Amino acid sequence: MKNTAVINGIGLCPPALRPLIDGQSSFQRVVAFARSLPDVDEPVLLLSQAIDPLPGVRIIVRDTWTTVDLLGVIRQASEGYQDAFYFYADCAFLDGDIARRMHANHRRYWADYTFADGFPYGVTPEILTHETVGRLVALAGDAAAAPDRQTIFSLVSKDINSFDIETEIAPNDMRLMRLSLSADTERNFLLLTRVVAHGARDARAACSFLLEHRETHRTLPAFYPIQIVERCPYACSYCPYPLFGGNIREATGFMSLADFSLIIDKIAAFSSDAVVDISLWGEPAFHPQIFECIMAALATPGIELVIETSGIGFQPGLFQRVKDASAKQPRWIVSLDAASEETYRRLRGDGFAEAQRTAQELLSLFPNRTWVQAVRMKENEEDLESFFKTWRARTENVIIQKYDTWSGLLPDRTVADLSPLKRFPCWHLKRDMAILLDGTVPLCREDVRKGTPLGNVLQEEMEVIWARGSKIHEAHVAGVYPGLCAGCNEYYTYNF
Repeated sequence: MKNTAVINGIGLCPPALRPLIDGQSSFQRVVAFARSLPDVDEPVLLLSQAIDPLPGVRIIVRDTWTTVDLLGVIRQASEGYQDAFYFYADCAFLDGDIARRMHANHRRYWADYTFADGFPYGVTPEILTHETVGRLVALAGDAAAAPDRQTIFSLVSKDINSFDIETEIAPNDMRLMRLSLSADTERNFLLLTRVVAHGARDARAACSFLLEHRETHRTLPAFYPIQIVERCPYACSYCPYPLFGGNIREATGFMSLADFSLIIDKIAAFSSDAVVDISLWGEPAFHPQIFECIMAALATPGIELVIETSGIGFQPGLFQRVKDASAKQPRWIVSLDAASEETYRRLRGDGFAEAQRTAQELLSLFPNRTWVQAVRMKENEEDLESFFKTWRARTENVIIQKYDTWSGLLPDRTVADLSPLKRFPCWHLKRDMAILLDGTVPLCREDVRKGTPLGNVLQEEMEVIWARGSKIHEAHVAGVYPGLCAGCNEYYTYNF
């Protein structure tokens, strides 16, 4: 029987249309890959915007897509066909040889669903039978959320034991690298250009290059923790801020709205997409124009906003104002650390009732965008189970954060050592750019005394500042950890 190929081009980003290999864009390579698949006559391309007709390709355009829409179209497209290949339209290194081997095993073992594991994202398709798509429709229910790159696997995982699954295992497990050979962001497009510049033209060569040249994995920042205010209601026992921030409970300094807006614009221009966290040091609730800061970040295309807060100091009605003012909403993280007022007071001070009320109000207004958080340490270990059970009964969004010694600046209160057996280059050097109140960029968040400043975003270009961190990242790749990196236990934690 014949097969079909469904190409997901929903929300196709501009980098996917830029020339990349031999004058071809990632999108052009994907269409050629679809046409080369076994027994596929007419690939189906799903789009959000119309394009010029493509010979031999059926195009389906919708302004908006939900998971139900996606599954319905795949089900219709696979009607009368044995199998459906499914992949995204920006994956320049989709490998025909691997895809054919996957399909041969899919047929040989009568699989319902076949996927690959251990490769960078964007090397292999997913393969489903028409009957499997129908079962996924039932599992999805009336899901109105937009589909993402994990949609098919996530639905299969809901009832994984009822599916016959085949897995193509990569010769080298590259999952820990979190690499994506797709042109969906400027960050990933830069990685693609580096792979191509090396001369790689297929997935095998691309993977070999990425394994041998790990310094190339540092592309553009994805996460920007920013300090917008000095004042904090607490001098927490597990926080280094009181050691270098002075009298933080009475501090009055803050970043002006003009400077903050300028920084947000520069981030968007440099990274294109990024997560901005306005809670590096200090309590954001104390910024005199916190509402305007939130709106400035939410209004900037490509910027996702995170607000970590103690839950203390917000003006009544602010959360409702934010909800009413923008369809795009921030993510809220309320740091509570304890289930009991006694433990809370020992760790943080007074304010337990207000922090609890803030968490409950945010969960009511933003149920899918609010998390409660506790730092796990010796001082609250006995209280932590109660904390988890209490909040888990209200929301799935509960974060238990590891304790940070800040490279030995604070006493070791660690309950359990979570560090990997073998050290690897720091995620934060690779993906983060911290920004202090005056625009200074330290090496990373751990560099609380600004021992290795990289520059100032209010005075220099982002590209110049970011490039200054490359040498230390390259040292990590070589297994050398200079300065405060030597004693750091945060290198393996990952933000966004």
